[in-house]
Amino acid sequence: MMNDAAEAVSTSRQATQPLRNACGGAVQGESPKWYVAVVKPRYERICRDELHDLGHEAYIASQTDTRLYACRHRRQVERIIIPNIVFVHTTEPERRQMLRESNFIHHFMTDRAAQSPEHGHQPFAIIPEAQMEMLRFMLYHADRPVEFTTLPYQPGDRIRVIRGELQGFEGDFVRQGAQSYAIVTLGSLGTVKATIPVADIECISHS
Repeated sequence: MMNDAAEAVSTSRQATQPLRNACGGAVQGESPKWYVAVVKPRYERICRDELHDLGHEAYIASQTDTRLYACRHRRQVERIIIPNIVFVHTTEPERRQMLRESNFIHHFMTDRAAQSPEHGHQPFAIIPEAQMEMLRFMLYHADRPVEFTTLPYQPGDRIRVIRGELQGFEGDFVRQGAQSYAIVTLGSLGTVKATIPVADIECISHS
């Protein structure tokens, strides 16, 4: 299942690469990073599509739900997990260009947990590639609603899911009351968590 998610991510990047090349692409020697764009309320999808059209790779944390309407009509609905946020995979020069071009980006999130300001300013928040891959995998495969919280979880034991739709996922384990969760911590932004039965996990390492 991890291969399915990786293939989906690779396909997304291949689709945007020709547009990025047409716009000049990344600066030679500088690797793209995952920045956190704060957008206008309810404009996450529109901003993502706009950035794709401009040649940038963008991702919103969402989950597809099936809702039942009148006359037993079922409809697939994209539910935003992290509101007002669009993750963009880009370089610093492209980020500045993106801020000028986009009609919907309000600003880019800074890393409030950083120890020292950069050139007198707080550095921009960067989400590590591994955490973004795990976030995509969780949202793509989870068969239960995934939640986002800004509560400061203390990561516990490192776990791996051994059965079910999230089989192969590796993350931190948190328990609240009778519920257990596999979580992905996105730095100072917060935490994404999926409910998971204890019987479906194995411990990789202890905290």
